[in-house]
Amino acid sequence: NFAPSSMCPFVEDSFSRFPSQSNIYGLCQAGEQELLAATLKGKVVCFRYQDLQKKIRPVAREIQFTYIPVDAEIVSIDAFNKSAPKRGMVVGITFIKDSGDKATPFLNIYCDYEPGSEFNLESIAQSCLNLELQFTPFQLYHTEVHCGDGSSETVFLLSGHDQRIHLYKENASLHQFEEQPVERLFPELQELPSNVLWLNVLSIDQNRRLTAFGCQNGSVGLSLVNQKGPEILQNWRVQHDSPISTVLLFPLKQQHQSPDTNSE
Repeated sequence: NFAPSSMCPFVEDSFSRFPSQSNIYGLCQAGEQELLAATLKGKVVCFRYQDLQKKIRPVAREIQFTYIPVDAEIVSIDAFNKSAPKRGMVVGITFIKDSGDKATPFLNIYCDYEPGSEFNLESIAQSCLNLELQFTPFQLYHTEVHCGDGSSETVFLLSGHDQRIHLYKENASLHQFEEQPVERLFPELQELPSNVLWLNVLSIDQNRRLTAFGCQNGSVGLSLVNQKGPEILQNWRVQHDSPISTVLLFPLKQQHQSPDTNSE
């Protein structure tokens, strides 16, 4: 038997106060050891653990990302490490700039191409591609796609209030990201039933993936896709009566029974 005090092994390790609240799209992993949290009032805080004198200490510091106005409201943030053999971390931030008479949405993509600075957050935060959007952004999401030549590439997928998913892919020769038609790599994300609030993609193997999304009108979609085409192998749809805030795909490990195991 366990005493009540030992039932939960977790204790509070650290506490950091945000300058303002965040939302469901405001947290992402950056690299292997850091978390980025974006607040609505335009601030981005980086969390990590630092090894000081053989003691692990939590550290929280604000990262000054350029080209985010003081009156901007951050909507979503995401980050990824480029697929090998490419090097570097990429950070994307969507925000809305309120000029009083007009609110303008933007997507900022940060990436440093200088050797030695590809994974330095402070340097990355100063290297910005600023894209004005024609729609209100929601979730900013990244996933790896398998190209026809056998290579892999990580891309941004951004959902918007225009009932579409927008694809942003790196143009390596120009050292920048460009919007491309989403149907070229994700045919399952065409003709969506409503605004997508949450998107999740899971690679099953080199050839197949599952794509799931939850919509503002309560619709949930799931697609099995052959990535070589790409070609939709099967679609599933279910309708709920309220907006879908989160959809998550995860694999279950199979339990292998020995041949002499009796099954009931």
